[in-house]
Amino acid sequence: MKKFLIKKSKTGKGLFAAKNIKKEEKLFSIDLTKQKSYSRKETAELNSEHCDYVGRGRYVISFHPYSYINHSCSPNILVKHRTIAKSDFYAMRDIKKEEELTYDYGANALDQFGKSFWVMKCRCRSKNCREKIPGDFFKQPIKIQKKYFKYLPTSIKRKYKSKLKRLIQ
Repeated sequence: MKKFLIKKSKTGKGLFAAKNIKKEEKLFSIDLTKQKSYSRKETAELNSEHCDYVGRGRYVISFHPYSYINHSCSPNILVKHRTIAKSDFYAMRDIKKEEELTYDYGANALDQFGKSFWVMKCRCRSKNCREKIPGDFFKQPIKIQKKYFKYLPTSIKRKYKSKLKRLIQ
Protein backbone atom coordinates (compact mmCIF):
# COMPACT_ATOMS: atom_id res chain seq x y z
CA MET A 1 0.00 0.00 0.00
CA LYS A 2 1.25 3.47 -0.88
CA LYS A 3 1.98 5.81 2.02
CA PHE A 4 1.65 9.03 -0.01
CA LEU A 5 -0.24 10.57 -2.91
CA ILE A 6 0.73 13.60 -4.98
CA LYS A 7 -2.39 15.52 -5.89
CA LYS A 8 -3.94 18.98 -6.17
CA SER A 9 -3.80 21.06 -2.99
CA LYS A 10 -4.91 24.57 -2.00
CA THR A 11 -1.63 25.98 -3.33
CA GLY A 12 -0.84 23.77 -6.36
CA LYS A 13 0.32 20.19 -6.02
CA GLY A 14 0.89 18.67 -2.61
CA LEU A 15 1.80 15.44 -0.86
CA PHE A 16 -1.04 13.70 0.98
CA ALA A 17 -1.22 10.76 3.36
CA ALA A 18 -2.57 7.62 1.66
CA LYS A 19 -3.12 6.02 5.08
CA ASN A 20 -3.33 7.10 8.69
CA ILE A 21 0.09 8.01 10.13
CA LYS A 22 0.93 7.87 13.83
CA LYS A 23 2.66 10.68 15.73
CA GLU A 24 6.49 10.31 15.62
CA GLU A 25 6.29 7.78 12.78
CA LYS A 26 9.24 8.11 10.40
CA LEU A 27 7.83 8.80 6.95
CA PHE A 28 11.03 8.64 4.93
CA SER A 29 14.67 9.63 4.70
CA ILE A 30 16.36 11.50 1.90
CA ASP A 31 19.97 11.51 0.77
CA LEU A 32 20.64 14.12 -1.90
CA THR A 33 24.42 13.53 -2.03
CA LYS A 34 24.26 11.19 -5.06
CA GLN A 35 22.28 13.53 -7.29
CA LYS A 36 23.73 15.87 -9.89
CA SER A 37 24.26 19.31 -8.33
CA TYR A 38 23.96 22.78 -9.85
CA SER A 39 24.90 26.33 -8.93
CA ARG A 40 22.14 28.72 -7.83
CA LYS A 41 22.33 30.40 -11.25
CA GLU A 42 21.99 27.08 -13.08
CA THR A 43 18.91 26.11 -11.08
CA ALA A 44 17.31 29.47 -11.95
CA GLU A 45 17.98 28.75 -15.63
CA LEU A 46 16.44 25.28 -15.29
CA ASN A 47 13.34 26.96 -13.80
CA SER A 48 12.54 24.19 -11.31
CA GLU A 49 10.52 24.72 -8.15
CA HIS A 50 11.97 21.57 -6.62
CA CYS A 51 15.50 22.69 -5.74
CA ASP A 52 17.23 21.70 -2.54
CA TYR A 53 20.46 22.97 -1.06
CA VAL A 54 23.17 20.33 -0.59
CA GLY A 55 25.98 22.57 0.69
CA ARG A 56 28.92 24.54 -0.69
CA GLY A 57 26.67 26.69 -2.89
CA ARG A 58 25.25 23.68 -4.73
CA TYR A 59 21.65 22.59 -5.31
CA VAL A 60 19.90 19.50 -6.65
CA ILE A 61 16.61 19.21 -8.46
CA SER A 62 14.55 16.60 -6.69
CA PHE A 63 11.52 14.66 -7.86
CA HIS A 64 11.22 12.63 -4.64
CA PRO A 65 7.69 12.82 -3.24
CA TYR A 66 8.94 15.01 -0.35
CA SER A 67 9.54 17.81 -2.86
CA TYR A 68 5.74 18.18 -3.07
CA ILE A 69 5.37 18.91 0.64
CA ASN A 70 3.98 22.42 0.99
CA HIS A 71 4.62 24.96 3.74
CA SER A 72 2.41 25.52 6.75
CA CYS A 73 2.89 27.67 9.84
CA SER A 74 1.11 24.78 11.66
CA PRO A 75 2.98 21.86 10.09
CA ASN A 76 2.36 18.18 10.67
CA ILE A 77 5.84 17.04 9.54
CA LEU A 78 9.14 17.59 11.33
CA VAL A 79 12.39 17.49 9.36
CA LYS A 80 15.42 16.27 11.32
CA HIS A 81 18.59 17.11 9.42
CA ARG A 82 21.44 14.63 9.84
CA THR A 83 23.56 16.73 7.44
CA ILE A 84 22.71 19.50 5.01
CA ALA A 85 21.92 16.91 2.29
CA LYS A 86 20.54 14.06 4.46
CA SER A 87 17.28 14.38 6.38
CA ASP A 88 14.59 12.31 8.05
CA PHE A 89 10.90 13.25 8.02
CA TYR A 90 8.62 12.45 11.00
CA ALA A 91 4.97 12.99 11.85
CA MET A 92 4.62 15.70 14.51
CA ARG A 93 1.14 14.44 15.39
CA ASP A 94 -1.30 11.83 14.17
CA ILE A 95 -2.10 12.47 10.51
CA LYS A 96 -5.33 11.26 8.96
CA LYS A 97 -5.61 9.54 5.60
CA GLU A 98 -6.10 12.14 2.82
CA GLU A 99 -4.59 14.95 4.96
CA GLU A 100 -1.99 17.13 3.26
CA LEU A 101 1.56 16.81 4.61
CA THR A 102 3.26 20.11 5.44
CA TYR A 103 6.42 21.43 7.05
CA ASP A 104 7.77 24.86 7.96
CA TYR A 105 9.89 26.17 5.07
CA GLY A 106 11.38 28.97 7.17
CA ALA A 107 12.88 26.47 9.61
CA ASN A 108 14.40 24.35 6.84
CA ALA A 109 15.89 26.75 4.27
CA LEU A 110 19.48 25.73 5.01
CA ASP A 111 21.02 27.95 2.33
CA GLN A 112 19.43 31.07 3.83
CA PHE A 113 21.22 31.21 7.19
CA GLY A 114 22.65 34.65 7.85
CA LYS A 115 21.31 35.94 4.52
CA SER A 116 17.92 36.00 2.99
CA PHE A 117 17.39 35.46 -0.70
CA TRP A 118 13.65 35.29 -0.28
CA VAL A 119 10.62 36.12 1.80
CA MET A 120 7.59 34.02 0.97
CA LYS A 121 4.04 35.31 1.22
CA CYS A 122 2.35 32.56 3.20
CA ARG A 123 -0.85 31.01 1.89
CA CYS A 124 -1.31 28.31 4.53
CA ARG A 125 -4.32 29.96 6.19
CA SER A 126 -3.64 28.22 9.51
CA LYS A 127 -4.64 29.93 12.75
CA ASN A 128 -0.89 30.40 13.44
CA CYS A 129 -0.11 31.88 10.02
CA ARG A 130 2.87 34.25 10.11
CA GLU A 131 1.83 35.82 6.75
CA LYS A 132 5.44 36.36 5.58
CA ILE A 133 8.07 33.62 5.85
CA PRO A 134 11.67 34.80 5.62
CA GLY A 135 14.14 32.23 4.34
CA ASP A 136 16.69 33.24 6.99
CA PHE A 137 16.20 31.10 10.11
CA PHE A 138 17.35 34.00 12.31
CA LYS A 139 14.52 36.21 11.00
CA GLN A 140 11.92 33.69 12.17
CA PRO A 141 10.16 34.46 15.45
CA ILE A 142 12.24 33.34 18.47
CA LYS A 143 9.54 30.79 19.35
CA ILE A 144 10.02 29.11 15.93
CA GLN A 145 13.82 29.19 16.24
CA LYS A 146 13.65 27.55 19.68
CA LYS A 147 11.28 24.88 18.39
CA TYR A 148 13.48 23.82 15.45
CA PHE A 149 17.13 24.64 16.18
CA LYS A 150 17.89 21.23 17.73
CA TYR A 151 17.00 19.56 14.40
CA LEU A 152 19.49 21.58 12.36
CA PRO A 153 22.52 19.81 10.91
CA THR A 154 25.68 19.86 13.03
CA SER A 155 27.56 21.93 10.43
CA ILE A 156 24.98 24.74 10.72
CA LYS A 157 25.03 24.57 14.53
CA ARG A 158 28.82 24.81 14.50
CA LYS A 159 28.95 27.68 12.00
CA TYR A 160 26.30 29.75 13.82
CA LYS A 161 27.12 28.64 17.36
CA SER A 162 27.19 32.14 18.83
CA LYS A 163 23.81 33.08 17.33
CA LEU A 164 22.21 29.78 18.31
CA LYS A 165 23.55 29.90 21.88
CA ARG A 166 20.81 32.35 22.91
CA LEU A 167 18.17 29.75 21.99
CA ILE A 168 19.32 27.22 24.56
CA GLN A 169 19.64 29.60 27.52
